[in-house]
This record gives sequence, C-alpha cells and structure tokens, in this order.
Amino acid sequence: MLTKNQFKIMELFVSNLTKRFGIREVARLLDMNNSLAHRNIAPLVEKRILVKDDKGYLAVDFRKNHDLLSFTEYERRNKFLEKNKTLSLMLDDIIEEFPYGYFVALIFGSTVTNPKPRDIDLLIIIEKTEDIEKAEKYLYNITRNYTLPIHSLVISFESAYEMLAPREDKNVMTEVLNKHLVLYGAELFYKLIKKGRQ
Repeated sequence: MLTKNQFKIMELFVSNLTKRFGIREVARLLDMNNSLAHRNIAPLVEKRILVKDDKGYLAVDFRKNHDLLSFTEYERRNKFLEKNKTLSLMLDDIIEEFPYGYFVALIFGSTVTNPKPRDIDLLIIIEKTEDIEKAEKYLYNITRNYTLPIHSLVISFESAYEMLAPREDKNVMTEVLNKHLVLYGAELFYKLIKKGRQ
C-alpha cells in the first residue's frame, strides 16, 4: 500500500499522464523536501509504477498497475465530489440510469483545475459507435434535471483509440490525458489508453 506522500506523488502523475517530472520538480510542486520526495519515489520506481527515462525524468507507467492507478483516480474523484455535491448526485444518476454498464465517465479541461469553471466538460466513452446518438439522449435526459452548466460529449472506444494514436494532434483525448478526473470506469479508462497509445 502507498504511504501518504507516495499517494500525493501518484496523484500528481495520474493527473498528468503524458508529462515527465524530475524529482526536484515533484518536490517543488508538492511542497515536499527533496530527500523526502526521493525516498518516496524510489519504491515506486523499483516496482515499475513510475519509470525513469535516460535523463532521469519520471513518468507513470499507465500500461501496468491499473488497479493502483484506478484506486488513485477514485480517491481524487472522492475528494473532488465532496466539494461538488450536485455533481456527485448527477453522477449517481448517470451510473444508475445510463443503459450501458461498460463505459467511462470523466470530466476534463478547466473543470478539473478551476474551482469556478464556466461549464463542466463531461466525456462519456461507450463501446459501440452506433449507440452514440441513443447514449447522448439518455445523458441529456439525466443531466437536464440539474442546474449545472454541463457540456457533454459521447464518443466510442474506436474514436478514443483514433484520437489517442497521433501524438501531435490536439483533440479531446489528448487534452484528457493531462487534465482529467475519472468519475466512473477508471480501470477501463487505463485499458483504453494502453490500447490507444501502443
């Protein structure tokens, strides 16, 4: 299990999936002593949860350890939803009423970083392209019961893979990688990224 400091470190890496950090940068961003950061990062590197490149920069290995990454995502989500009760209620309704059991729900963009965003960018990833229109209607019927300024988007697994493949293209999935908060389906989210980023 992770120590409190290791969990803080994992939160940083999980929220920035394509970014690389040096140990000093991690320490600075988390307001942590350099030696404390180093001591807490070393076991994560040893277990291959974080990987070091040839210049000594660290990144999360999102191809493995999906259970730990999912746990980290859900802890981040729980902290966020404690402060956003209406969004929490809406999420409960989406999970309860959405007709697809196999999906990912996440928020992304400024919603994650800004305490008072203009709108809430909600992304739902479902299995089949042919179900998108039906899923959008279900989602609209759920979200319209709330006063939240929701901007929703439904895409399929196939679309997610296509958007993840080209590294330099900017699209919703490349934005999601470094500014997201998984609300539901975290393990599936990491499986999609693993397959899309081969």
